[in-house]
Amino acid sequence: MPLLNLRHVLRPGVLLRSAQPTGLTPEEAAHLGGFLRLVVDLRSERECSPGDWALLDVPVKRMGGKGAPSDLYRLPDDLTLGALYVTMLEHQAAWFAEVIVEIAGNLPALVHCAAGKDRTGIVVALILDLVGADEETIVRDYALTQKDLPRILEMLEVPGIPHALLDAPEEAMRTFLAELAARGGARAVLAPHGLTPAHVELLRAGLLTAVG
Repeated sequence: MPLLNLRHVLRPGVLLRSAQPTGLTPEEAAHLGGFLRLVVDLRSERECSPGDWALLDVPVKRMGGKGAPSDLYRLPDDLTLGALYVTMLEHQAAWFAEVIVEIAGNLPALVHCAAGKDRTGIVVALILDLVGADEETIVRDYALTQKDLPRILEMLEVPGIPHALLDAPEEAMRTFLAELAARGGARAVLAPHGLTPAHVELLRAGLLTAVG
């Protein structure tokens, strides 16, 4: 449980980050349904399959945006993943704000895209920044995807995925966070697009717990 400061730590099991729900078992669905209030699906319509989350008795909010692997096929070969994340922050800040507002009022929540590391990774990084997590905590969370990437990519079965998307290096998230800090942090970036102090307080109330 990461220590954010001398008074608060992150509460586990309140915000879950996931790849798409291929192979979800009835037992897993029952477990998730026992505590989740919302699933936020960031995939585009063409990425979704009939019956996704059919076993789960929890509301699913589809908030598909740009950033699907097929949207990124024409990326320059030399584009780094960190540079891609910075570009997404620059051009999709309004969408990220919309997603985070939805999550703020519906914790505990699960958020996912296809692989759970790019669109979803940015959303979770922004939320962690909003509640005061330090860089190492955010990077460590993002890098957890690395060990599962071979299985996730096999599950996605998307041919010709750009090389930049085949990894989840810590440096990509550090590049993103450096740019976010240069812009004043997540609050400064998202406030012009509808994120209010009340939303931040909802996130803090749901995600943080006090320590003695």
